[in-house]
Amino acid sequence: MNYEHGGNIYKYKNSEQIIDFSANINPYGIPETVKKAMYNAIELCIHYPDTSACELRNELSKAYNINPDLFFCGNGAAEIFYRFSIVLKPKKSLITAPTFSEYEKSLLNVNCDIGYYILKEENNFNVQKDFIYNLTDDLDLCILCNPNNPTGCIISPEFMKEIIDVCKEKNIKLLVDECFIDFLIDEDRYSVIKFVNDNPHIIVVRAFTKMFAVAGVRLGWCVSSDINLINGLYKAGQPWNTSVIAQHCGIEALKLKDFPKQTAKNIKLLREKLENQLKSCGFKVFSGYANYILFHTSDCKLHEKLETKNILIRNCDNYRGLGRGFYRVAVKSEQHNLKLINAIKEVI
Repeated sequence: MNYEHGGNIYKYKNSEQIIDFSANINPYGIPETVKKAMYNAIELCIHYPDTSACELRNELSKAYNINPDLFFCGNGAAEIFYRFSIVLKPKKSLITAPTFSEYEKSLLNVNCDIGYYILKEENNFNVQKDFIYNLTDDLDLCILCNPNNPTGCIISPEFMKEIIDVCKEKNIKLLVDECFIDFLIDEDRYSVIKFVNDNPHIIVVRAFTKMFAVAGVRLGWCVSSDINLINGLYKAGQPWNTSVIAQHCGIEALKLKDFPKQTAKNIKLLREKLENQLKSCGFKVFSGYANYILFHTSDCKLHEKLETKNILIRNCDNYRGLGRGFYRVAVKSEQHNLKLINAIKEVI
């Protein structure tokens, strides 16, 4: 298997010395109460996990004021994309490029014809108004990542509402990946969860992975008022897809209201400072809104050079719509960000 994502520290013998900027994880780490909840759940691991994650879905219901039956929990957001493709079996879909590669892979698994809306460098990789013209009558599905990975760009609430209305009018399912949206200080303004109850064409996917720094736990969820779709997700894979530890992780994480808000405020300041530092290195930086930054350099070996300094960055040349010299770095602590900049200056 050819691994195409960041965070692959396991191939390094000195993995404990690695500073990993290739995976976009909250630099503040796992909250202590979440750690404790997972630790306490170890004793419960003698039992099979709840196949419908009832308690976790009930907590999600309270958090978002949506019927718990309309939630589905998965082994990370990625699993949900694959199950979703199996259930919907779209004949023709539209995705942006560059974006998260697992959308494309999951759709190709069901022989879907994929159309690509190319995000252009001269537009800072933002979705433009002409995107609407790509929402044609023969489409079954449109997938948008908001904020987009790896660009960090966000679609304005006004334009997103226009997209939602067109998709509803043309009977197109709209899957919105919001896995990084809780890093926005004004998350509620941009999230489309508020439209779910009244619009069965919308599916929102999120994960605990990034904000709560639990990438190794694997826990994501989705919500849609299309109950047949949600029920189909349960049948599209094995029943024990979220572990006992993962479910208790999510239940405890949902109790933390201040942690995500404070993180978002801090990340904004750290991101803006890191953007300026990367610019000072002579790189072309594409400003975004998430906890990562996309930039371009003429040095196509930068990732290899930084590996010699025990620093990993995400080489983005395998993203459709990008190419050699594009890199993505996570926003980490001020101390680690400074180590990154110093290492870059040394190798260039």
